[in-house]
Amino acid sequence: MSPRRTAPQKKQGGLPSWAIPVGIGVIVVVGILALAALQTPNDPVPASSVLTASGRTIGNLNSKVAVVEFADFECPICRQFAITAEPQIEAQYVQTNKISFTYKYFPVVDQGAVGESHWAAEAAECANQQNKFWEYRAKLAAVWTGEHVGNFTKANLKKYAADLGLDATKFNPCVDNDQTASIVQTDEAQAQSLGLPGTPSFLINGKYFRNQTIGFDEFARTFDGLLK
Repeated sequence: MSPRRTAPQKKQGGLPSWAIPVGIGVIVVVGILALAALQTPNDPVPASSVLTASGRTIGNLNSKVAVVEFADFECPICRQFAITAEPQIEAQYVQTNKISFTYKYFPVVDQGAVGESHWAAEAAECANQQNKFWEYRAKLAAVWTGEHVGNFTKANLKKYAADLGLDATKFNPCVDNDQTASIVQTDEAQAQSLGLPGTPSFLINGKYFRNQTIGFDEFARTFDGLLK
């Protein structure tokens, strides 16, 4: 099973086609495998616009390793990564200034429409305007119970902000009026231009990381290899 939620593709000949992630088929030495999993994405855009995001980048910006996650708050695999491997990555690599870590919005679960995936991303960016992106992201992971089950209606998204003590006079109109939609769309367009197959997708130093799992050990091996 692929460790990501696949993204919808453009229709061709009137019929939709779906991305099928392809695994690495050759078994090699573990250290080589970890580094070989890094591949140049399609049509790379300038590193400055891919590798950082205001308020959504943490860690050492001068590190030898820059990690970017393209994710969807509705995606169950993204949520699993957020509550398992990511806290370990943050504790052992981000907080120790070994790497930088950036979150980018890629709302694929809406399947080309606008719904809870987009609303959650827009709300997270509204929280980012109050310097509370990471706290809000953790809240969304904590309350998630499934795809399109009503966790991320606009009413609920505003409730979560109130739980975190955000300024409702700024947050609520930001959500109601889709004030951050263009920022979400920019990230989404980047993911599409890079040919990313779904969520979560990761770039490490601007190259697509073909991870076979979302386990901490696989990421740690790759980071350690690059940090030598």
